[in-house]
Amino acid sequence: MDNTALLESVNLAVGYNQGSSRQLVLHSKINVQLHRGEFACLLGPNGAGKSTLIKTLSGFIPKISGNVLVDGTHLESYKRNQLAKVVSVVLTEKLQVSNMTVFDLVALGRTPYTDFFGTIGKHDKQLVMQAINDVGLQGFANRQLVCMSDGERQKAMIAKALVQDTPLIILDEPTAFLDLPSKIEIVQLLKKLAEEKQKGILLSTHDLDLALQLADKIWLLGQGRELESGIPEDLVLADGFRRFFEKEGILFDNERGSFKVQQKQLKAIRVVGAGIEYKWLSHALNRKGYQTTETEGDYPQIEVDKEANKAYVLHQTDGSKHELRTIEDLLEQITLD
Repeated sequence: MDNTALLESVNLAVGYNQGSSRQLVLHSKINVQLHRGEFACLLGPNGAGKSTLIKTLSGFIPKISGNVLVDGTHLESYKRNQLAKVVSVVLTEKLQVSNMTVFDLVALGRTPYTDFFGTIGKHDKQLVMQAINDVGLQGFANRQLVCMSDGERQKAMIAKALVQDTPLIILDEPTAFLDLPSKIEIVQLLKKLAEEKQKGILLSTHDLDLALQLADKIWLLGQGRELESGIPEDLVLADGFRRFFEKEGILFDNERGSFKVQQKQLKAIRVVGAGIEYKWLSHALNRKGYQTTETEGDYPQIEVDKEANKAYVLHQTDGSKHELRTIEDLLEQITLD
C-alpha cells in the first residue's frame, strides 16, 4: 500500500457559515488520512455531522478552518474541472430519472474529459463498458434505470464514479435505502475496488457490522466528541464503539463485535450442548429474558440433542421431561409449565 496520503485533513474544523461573522462549528481538530488501496468507513449516530464532514472533504461546502489535502494539494487550490479528476462522489439520494440507460448514466462520469460539447469518443465508451462490467452489471448497458432495483442503480452510480478515473471516491450513505443483501453486496464491491483498482474509498454508513468485517480503517464521529480513527480491532479493544454508540439498554459486546439489547433476566435455566443449535437456543432464551448457564442448580435444564430424532429435551424442576423438535415449541412448553 502506498504510504502517501491520498486524502488528509489537518486540524480541520467543519460546520456552516451563518452570516458575515457567525459560524456554526460542528467538529474541530479533525486529523485523518486515507491512502491508496484503502477502504475506510465513517460511522456515527444520526445528527453526528457525517454528511457535513463528507461534503467538506469533497469540496461541496467550505471548511471552517484547518486544511484538507487531496493527493498532496490543498483542496481549495483545485479548479472545478481539476477536482473532478481527483475526487468522485456518490450521494445518498435516490435517482429520479426517466428514459436514461445505465450506459447514459455511467457515461456522465467521463464529463471532465470531454470536449465543449460533451462528446465521448471510442476510448471513453470502452471505459464506460469496462466500469459497468467492473461493478457486476454485465449486460445492463442498455437497461433503463427505472427498470432496475435500488441496488442495481447504486451499482450504476458507483460505475459512474469509477469511470471518472479519480484516485479518490467518497460515498455518503449510498446503502441507506437498500435491503440487507444489497448493502452487503455494495460494501463488498467497494472493498474489492479499493484493493484491485488501488483507489482510496471513503464510505459514510450506519452499517457497523459490515464496517467491522470489511473496512481497513474506521472513523468514529459523534456529537461533542473528537473524531477517532483506527483499524476496527484497535477501536473495539479501546472501547471506541462503546463510547460513541452505547445508550441506556443498548450495549456493545466487545467479544462479538455487535450490539445487544440489555433485558431484565427473569430466571436461570441450564443449557447443555454444543453447535449452532446451542447458540441459537441460548439466543432465544436470552431474548425471552432467561439467564442461561452451564452450572447445575434448582432450575430447568435443556439438553441439545442433535443426534437423536429429537432436537431439545426439557427437564423441569418437578421431574417432568419434554422432547421437542423446534425452539418455538420449547419456548411454548416453558411458558406452559
